[in-house]
Amino acid sequence: MPDYDPEAPNARRYPRVITMDEITEMPRLHFNTGIETAIFLSREADDARYFRQGVCFQEPDHLPYNWDQTNFDETHYVLKGKIRLRVKDADGREVVMEAGPGEHIYLPAGYDYTLEATGVESAFFWTSGPSPRVGLVEVPEFSAALKSMRK
Repeated sequence: MPDYDPEAPNARRYPRVITMDEITEMPRLHFNTGIETAIFLSREADDARYFRQGVCFQEPDHLPYNWDQTNFDETHYVLKGKIRLRVKDADGREVVMEAGPGEHIYLPAGYDYTLEATGVESAFFWTSGPSPRVGLVEVPEFSAALKSMRK
């Protein structure tokens, strides 16, 4: 039997169950004080071609996290607590959206988003896609940490 090479193309592209215990043990990408995410499906760790998935964890008083979402769509499904998103369009119009457990928010590309504190500990499951072929180049040390998990 040939040796298993975790770095080989498509080495981690196989069906499997991923538990919440595994997700909470993943390296965390820190967005701001009190807000971080565990990316449990990615190009780096899993050869995921079309999307990324993770769980975002928020402290009740986390600092805001802002991003300009230009080239991917995203969804947030609230697992516990509440999330508050300030959304701004290209013309500067704003709306604030809130979602609680069991609710899902769709975030298409082309908007500026800010996660704001809600006063309660929260967690949400997110998916984004398409996943860029280059992976998480904006945070190379985190990208390397995910790649190192293949071994």
